[in-house]
Amino acid sequence: MSIDQIIGEREAQREMIGRIEMEYDINIIQMDADKQVVFEIQKEEVQSMLQLTSCIAAMRRIPSSVGVKRLPCMADIERVGLDRISAASTRTAYRRKGFMRRLMSGALEYQNQMRVPLCLVEAGNTAAAAEFFSHFGFHYIYDRPCYELNRAYISEEMLRRAAEGICVPLNIPNVTLEMVTQKDMLSLAHFVNAKLCRNYGLFVIRSAAYYECFQQELQRDGGCLFQIMENGIRKGCFAWGGASGIREVIFAEDADRERYFGLRENKRPAVMARITNMSEMLGHISGNGKITIAIRIIDPVIAENDGLFRWYIDGNGSHMERVEQADQAQDSSIRPEVTTTIGEFTAFIFEYIQLKRNVKFDSIYLSGPIWINERYS
Repeated sequence: MSIDQIIGEREAQREMIGRIEMEYDINIIQMDADKQVVFEIQKEEVQSMLQLTSCIAAMRRIPSSVGVKRLPCMADIERVGLDRISAASTRTAYRRKGFMRRLMSGALEYQNQMRVPLCLVEAGNTAAAAEFFSHFGFHYIYDRPCYELNRAYISEEMLRRAAEGICVPLNIPNVTLEMVTQKDMLSLAHFVNAKLCRNYGLFVIRSAAYYECFQQELQRDGGCLFQIMENGIRKGCFAWGGASGIREVIFAEDADRERYFGLRENKRPAVMARITNMSEMLGHISGNGKITIAIRIIDPVIAENDGLFRWYIDGNGSHMERVEQADQAQDSSIRPEVTTTIGEFTAFIFEYIQLKRNVKFDSIYLSGPIWINERYS
């Protein structure tokens, strides 16, 4: 890309930001080389703010291994930039004035214009959060398991000793509990990415830097990042958050995970999401053969995503074309095969819900299930 092209893109981006600021009467501040973007309403003081943080996710390239007799690997994924809502708050004196609605609407339009395919938010399982974000087209796409230690194998005393750098033997021959150290970070990232890409259609890519930051966060809270080794080979890893309990568990084999950890309760709805730029998202969704679906999508925020569309899908990807009202008037046979909200459509794409069961819908290669930790990047 030439210097003139770079300058032109930056100018176009500044113009786009200016339009959004004017339309929603908000300020947009890009930080840390655009990794974080802050949206705020400010008079004498900041009255309300929302922060987006970008992360790089792995999305399965489908069909990744048709006709190939091997397990999926990192060569079968696409690296996709996503955003998450990492902070959102309004000062008490300024609540119930519609400030957060302006910020949310402006942030979603910003992501659409920046061609970010998906926005995530850690909503937890509270009814108030779910109701609030659903107004902006979000839907749950991930339920998080709640693990607890099997104390027949690992006690908190063992965790404390391992956190001091001691290699702690378990009651299984040649198996030890160890703290993850600086020299382990890169191999741990490779281990986790390899495991996740075999089982999930979307996850945030790990790196040595990711785990370095994660370890620091855990240790500040009185916890630590651990690994279980057998004859020097990593069997799995987990994040202990001290008083907050187990925050992440990843093992090469499910049987090993089930030996050391149990489920404290049923999975909890945790992460909500919505598609922000439809064309970018659909470029990653393909199908078994050529498929055309008439679909009505309801999007309360992004007008480009709202309407009746023909969804064209083949082995290389997919795209949508709007069906104009004049076409509908001339051809009464154009009727939606399914009507859905943008949130429900997002949840369908990631295999959280079904929209319809028929040959067409069953022939779509979806991008789920997903695996999202509470620490995104």
